Amino acid sequence: MRTDVFIREKDEYREVDITGLDKPQITGDLLSKWSRIINSTAEILDVPAVLVMKIRKDVMEVLLSSDNSENPYSAGDSDSLGHGLYCENVIGTNKELLVENALESEVWNDNPDVELNMIAYYGLPIRWPDGQILGTICVLDNQSNKFEEKYREMINIYQKVIEDDLEL
Repeated sequence: MRTDVFIREKDEYREVDITGLDKPQITGDLLSKWSRIINSTAEILDVPAVLVMKIRKDVMEVLLSSDNSENPYSAGDSDSLGHGLYCENVIGTNKELLVENALESEVWNDNPDVELNMIAYYGLPIRWPDGQILGTICVLDNQSNKFEEKYREMINIYQKVIEDDLEL
């Protein structure tokens, strides 16, 4: 299956290969494991939100959301594609995205997540073994955050854990 995402940094749309109907269901055991990962990540990084996002044909959906009291996102929340969500950029470029402070960026200052006071972002794509995109793993903060290299590496490891789970 394919869909279009908006790459805010390039001001262009790009077609991407996303989870097809032939993929297996993600089980409750995997979701529980991933929930533990994102909850511990939110605690370690002391941030309001760590998410696993799933891209569908026309929307980005919150598959899993950390259990922080300051987290404005809940599992099942979604937003339409096409207006340059942080995660759209990650998926469209198939690489990490670091935004230290969206309010200080002409590219990101009107990003929809800014309305929720989520001004800092670090995210990575999550891919099936065949390269189709499931979504992203991402960290959001309500204050400027450089997401130190050691924390970015930790998120990279968790991304690999999730992708390894998808391979199994």
